Amino acid sequence: MPTSIRLVLFALCFIGAHALCLLMFPSRSTLASYPFLIVAPSLALAACCWRARAEVRALRMPWVLLGVGLFLWILGVALSAWEDIFQQIPESIAWFSDFSYFLYAVPILLAIASVSNGQRILFFVWMDGIQAVVTAYLAYITIFSVVPFSGHALAPISASVLVLTYDVENGLLAVAATLRLLVQPRNAGRRFYEILCGYLWVYALVAAVYNHWAAVSDGHALMDVIVDIPFLLLSAACFTRPANTVDADTADWKRPLAVIIENVSPIVYTLALLALSIVLMREHFYVGTVGIFTALVVYTIRTTTLQSRLVRTQQALSDARDRLEKIALTDALTNVANRRCFDQTLALEWSRAARTQHPLGVLLIDIDHFKKLNDRYGHPAGDKCLVAVAAALQVALPRGGDLLARYGGEEFAAILPATDEDGARRVAAKMLSAVQALRIRNETPLGDHVTVSIGVAVAVSESAGVGSTHQIVEAADQALYRAKGAGRNRIEAFVPRDYQGSGSI
Repeated sequence: MPTSIRLVLFALCFIGAHALCLLMFPSRSTLASYPFLIVAPSLALAACCWRARAEVRALRMPWVLLGVGLFLWILGVALSAWEDIFQQIPESIAWFSDFSYFLYAVPILLAIASVSNGQRILFFVWMDGIQAVVTAYLAYITIFSVVPFSGHALAPISASVLVLTYDVENGLLAVAATLRLLVQPRNAGRRFYEILCGYLWVYALVAAVYNHWAAVSDGHALMDVIVDIPFLLLSAACFTRPANTVDADTADWKRPLAVIIENVSPIVYTLALLALSIVLMREHFYVGTVGIFTALVVYTIRTTTLQSRLVRTQQALSDARDRLEKIALTDALTNVANRRCFDQTLALEWSRAARTQHPLGVLLIDIDHFKKLNDRYGHPAGDKCLVAVAAALQVALPRGGDLLARYGGEEFAAILPATDEDGARRVAAKMLSAVQALRIRNETPLGDHVTVSIGVAVAVSESAGVGSTHQIVEAADQALYRAKGAGRNRIEAFVPRDYQGSGSI
């Protein structure tokens, strides 16, 4: 027999047994009804505990909070039974049974308003819990006009007002759970809000019917049976589906609203606490003062903590952005600047040279017969050669403001700000010697080791503002072409009369 059918049969048997006891012992209806009123929510509490253990750690807190709410309800009905049966506490005294019923909504509201696990701060959870308890405490004083546990008699309050108070409380919980369900992503955590929403609406309806009947009736009767219904439904719902069900995420348009609801709810607690405290200060000055102080302290701590986290997050994002930019402008193999960085830097230095009228040097460096090295020794050896040559060329640059970049394949390029042709030739000669000193094996007509050819182009001060970055690179490329044509392993500089571009450098 399927589990769902067995659960339904058990619920029907439980309700039938409750009704049968009331019919069989009408004179002892109070004594006959209270065990069922305690057992039904106890079954729901046990089901929530089972579900909390079955869930992954990140999804347990809402179930635990719901269980705490059920425990407070059970405690309230147990103490009510003690008052009714043994009459130890006068009905005119506000005792823990009344307060326990009223606090039932606090952990459930916290479960509804709890943020997702990725955004949860444990310290904030404790603060919200304390703030919610204080808010419920002050709301109780406002409604019943007495401080709990003080021993003072309850102020007169009409049954209609009391019923309306609990109807509003239950209705607000059901509406809040529905709103949270509508914005909750379709993931494993959504199942809790589906069950909670159904339970709270059934509970609100049953409580409204029962409270309105109790307001005009005296003692226990067959109507007590309907109180079992929401708790039995909650128990059954906890067992109807596997604990870990992961569905596809909901549409992205729902997520911003969910974020707003998650972050606004704690502020609502603070505002409610402040409002209640101000109202109570006339008749209960010290209680109101403590409420205002609690609200201000919680708000200050929350704001300070969130501001600190925001500053740290912004700094971490800035550092991450800088690292990403560095990665985006760095060649992954040789760890020198890449072509994109070269183009950006050249444009910047070209503009600076135009303003300052300083010369700008560009070198294009090509590894001689690199294809033969790859073919003979393999691509891993070619990669090692590129890394070693890049390191040697980088060391050969005389200033921190000079830039070496991998231009493409086995070609490198260097930008030398404020450098004339003689200075550019000296840097190129230093590079030539540095590569030869590596003595990387590569048998070619030039010898037994790797060499480079270098083309030099310099934009002099008189023409720094004429032409473009494309032209100076093209000029260096022509000089490199001439160096390779003249036998390689040498340096050649651009000669203006050989340049056929639209401008001059």
